[in-house]
Amino acid sequence: MLLPRTLARSMAAEVAIYAGLGCLAFLAILTVQSLAQRLEDLAAVGLLWGDTFDVVRWLLPMVGAYAVPMGFLFGVLAAVGRMSADSEVTAMRACGLGLGAVLGPMLAVAAVVSLLTALLMMQYEPLARRELRAVFREVASRGAILEPGEFKSIGGRVIFVQSRDVDNRLARVLVADRSDPKRPFLIFAETGRFVFDPEQLVIRLELENGDVHVETPESGLHQRIAFEHFDYAIDASSLLDRSRNVRPREMNLAELAASIARAEQPSPRPDPSAHAASEYRAQLHRRIALPFAPILFAALGVPLGLRRPRAARSWGVLVCTALVVAYYTLLTFSEFLGSSGALPPALALWIPNAAFGAAAIPLLWRAQRGES
Repeated sequence: MLLPRTLARSMAAEVAIYAGLGCLAFLAILTVQSLAQRLEDLAAVGLLWGDTFDVVRWLLPMVGAYAVPMGFLFGVLAAVGRMSADSEVTAMRACGLGLGAVLGPMLAVAAVVSLLTALLMMQYEPLARRELRAVFREVASRGAILEPGEFKSIGGRVIFVQSRDVDNRLARVLVADRSDPKRPFLIFAETGRFVFDPEQLVIRLELENGDVHVETPESGLHQRIAFEHFDYAIDASSLLDRSRNVRPREMNLAELAASIARAEQPSPRPDPSAHAASEYRAQLHRRIALPFAPILFAALGVPLGLRRPRAARSWGVLVCTALVVAYYTLLTFSEFLGSSGALPPALALWIPNAAFGAAAIPLLWRAQRGES
């Protein structure tokens, strides 16, 4: 029996509404989690409220590629679970409508969600990662990493400046450097200037008229060195970026393909900062495999939603959480296997999809037969 268009549109609209609500919830959760992971670095570079808004703006496309499939899974479980609990599925079966009557509209919405996920993964996620790094660099270039009158901890160093003007001229500078525990030292300077190199991710303090006090813990000796000019450099890559080059996650598809070709060519002078071909391939297949997740979530969500007990109102949330954790844990592990070369990336990154597809087949078969 053909599925009436009105019924199909009604089910598609319902799952879209629930999916939208779930997507907003997951977006909020993942964005807050990402911000919390970066709080220490954000505080270290001295972000202002306007800068924080830019960070959130670029975090949204990054987490959106994961939040959209999650929200869709919640929408399928919530919509199908409600229909099952209200006996609407039973009524549809009595009218001669089988599993396809429920699965068809869900797959139609899943196809749209897959396209949206693919767009986020292939275009907006790498762009957002680059722009987020650019925000950090721009803040550091303004000298916001140093706040007058406050002690700032940067990679084993504590820096204090009494004042800083609009030209980044510093007055009364103190640097306590314990990055090397065997040779700690203090720097006192009357004046100085803050300079940031955005290409090398290096902070330079051009200090004038001061002293360097060097301690030798083993011998207990103390040495004082006076200077008129002293250039003090700080590697800020640990704060602003762990790599000075474009990382695989920041590359678009064309850049990944070009990087794979370069990495596979023998070179007499290999670039030590370059990644292995398996890392580029892993990112390429991650972006291809993840957009299929909504289709698999629909195939799993429909039979699981039909199993919802009448009194279990939290059924959809619990099942959604379990499936999301399982899928993205598998994805993370598969990405590690592919990037490290333990498995071919073309095989490793498709393990989550293969596992969920294999789990969906018996569930759909039992649902088609009307088994609980």
